[in-house]
Amino acid sequence: DRGFTIAKLFPEQDYADFFSQAVALLRKCWRSAGLQLSDDFSPDQYHLIASTARQHLDAVEQTKLLGVADFPTGIRKIEERISEICGVPLQAKNPFDGQAVFHFRVIRPASRDNNPLHRDVWLDDYRSCINLYIPVAGSNDRSSLILLPGSHLWPEARVERTVGGAVINGTKFNVPAVTAIKGEYTIERPDPMNNQVLVFSPYLIHGGAVNLNTEVTRISIELRLWIR
Repeated sequence: DRGFTIAKLFPEQDYADFFSQAVALLRKCWRSAGLQLSDDFSPDQYHLIASTARQHLDAVEQTKLLGVADFPTGIRKIEERISEICGVPLQAKNPFDGQAVFHFRVIRPASRDNNPLHRDVWLDDYRSCINLYIPVAGSNDRSSLILLPGSHLWPEARVERTVGGAVINGTKFNVPAVTAIKGEYTIERPDPMNNQVLVFSPYLIHGGAVNLNTEVTRISIELRLWIR
């Protein structure tokens, strides 16, 4: 009824492997973007090594549209776990375009790195997917994804949005952005812990997740699954 749920992700050892591989992949991506960091660099301190817009944009290019063959601990484990949660067999392959990718979403503190409030279904190829938010670093009740509970059931007439992809502060987004909502609504910032996953409907209004922390970068994995 609320359009989302939080559930345990993996058995403890599997999660330990997942986390270590996720961090190793992040460091590899950042080095490919030209950032200098040590082997024990903590991901939540990313803002200290990518302090300029150019550094951040170069790093984002390396941490998005990653092939699922590189998913930490293997994509099958996450497909099987989310299939169990949802009660239907799922796969990380978009039937609309055959794309099979995931992203690291990196939101620095006191920045405009976040995307606007939106519904994923405003892009046709996301109409039949399920969305995952997996915290990796710096995710807490001041930085995690923002959701409007129950908004997946709202008629489109209740929400005003941009005609095409939004442009905010000079940044172009693929998805339209919410500009107004008719009637009362509530906003929540669910706070999934380590080894938990936030699973939510593509019809649910979400985004706008400004990182209100002052000293840590928020990093999460964004993945979508479709019925197998």
